[in-house]
Amino acid sequence: MFKFRRPAGLFLCGGGALGSWQSGVLAELVKQGLHFDALAGFSIGSLNGAAYCYDKTAELRGVWESLTSEKILSFRPRYSNIPLELYQQDSGSLTAKMNFFMQNRLAKLSLFSNKSIYGFLNGFLAKSGPTFPRNIKFYVISHAVETKLPYIARFDGSTQGHGLPFNDALVASCSIPMIFPPVPLEEHGRRYHLVDGGVIGIATINLSIFEGCRTIIMIGNSRPEDMDFPAYGPLGYFERKARRMLAIHTQKIYESRVFIKSEPDVYLIKPPIDLGLNLLEFDGAKCTKAYDIGAAEAHNFLRYAEQAEG
Repeated sequence: MFKFRRPAGLFLCGGGALGSWQSGVLAELVKQGLHFDALAGFSIGSLNGAAYCYDKTAELRGVWESLTSEKILSFRPRYSNIPLELYQQDSGSLTAKMNFFMQNRLAKLSLFSNKSIYGFLNGFLAKSGPTFPRNIKFYVISHAVETKLPYIARFDGSTQGHGLPFNDALVASCSIPMIFPPVPLEEHGRRYHLVDGGVIGIATINLSIFEGCRTIIMIGNSRPEDMDFPAYGPLGYFERKARRMLAIHTQKIYESRVFIKSEPDVYLIKPPIDLGLNLLEFDGAKCTKAYDIGAAEAHNFLRYAEQAEG
C-alpha cells in the first residue's frame, strides 16, 4: 500500500446523514492500515472523529445500519435568544434584505432536542474511559455565536484537559441552527453559545491546525452539484441552504492548504455520485448503502495514490 508522509492529519467535514458515506471512507482507510497523528472535525465529522480516537471505526457500519430518524430527531421546539447571525449571500434588493432578516430569526429556533445525541454518545462511548486508545490530537470545531468565530476544543490523547466536557464539545459541533439548540459555555467569566458552524458561513474553518503535518486527508460529504441542490418538501429550504454552505466550506477549507508552511500533500475525498440522502434522512438502509459507497471510494483513492506515486 502507498505510504503517506508522516505526521499525517485528518479533516472530517460535516454533513448530517451524509456522514454515513464519510464513515465508510474512514473505516476502510483505517482497515487498510492508515494512521493519523492529528484529527479535526465539525458536525458529523466530529462524531466520526471520536470513533477514530476510540478505535471504534469498525463499529460504524452497524451504527448506521440500526439508525432511524426517531432515534435522532425528537421534536421539541425551542427559541434561543442569542445574537446568531448567518452569512448573507444575497444583497441589494429589499426582498433579499427581508428574506435575510427572517432567516436570522428562524435560525434561533430549534425544532429538535439534543438529548438524543447525548444519549447516543453515552451509549457509543460508554465504558471507553477518558484516555483515547490512539495517541492523537483531536480538534472538535464548533462556532461561538457571541464572537462569530470558530471555537476549537483540543483533546490531546484524552477527554481531559479542556474546560468544555468532551460530549458537550461533540454535541455543540452538531448543533445545527434551526435543528438543534446551542450548547452553553462559561469560559473566562463570559458566557458563550456554541453551534454547528458548517452551515452558518461567517467564519471559515481552515487547515492551519495541521501546521507541521506532511500529509493531510480531507473527507468531505459535499459535491460541486450541492451548490444548487434541488431539494423539496417541508425542509427543502433548509436542505438547499445547508448543502450550499457545506459545499462552500469544504472548498474553502481545501483551498486554505496553500497557507500551511510545512507544505503538506493534501488530498480531498468526496462523494463520486449523489448518495440519495438528505442531511436529516437518518434511514438505516440508505445510510448503509452510502457507507458502502464510501468504503469503495476509499479503495479507489488508495489505488490512485499508489499509481500516481509509481
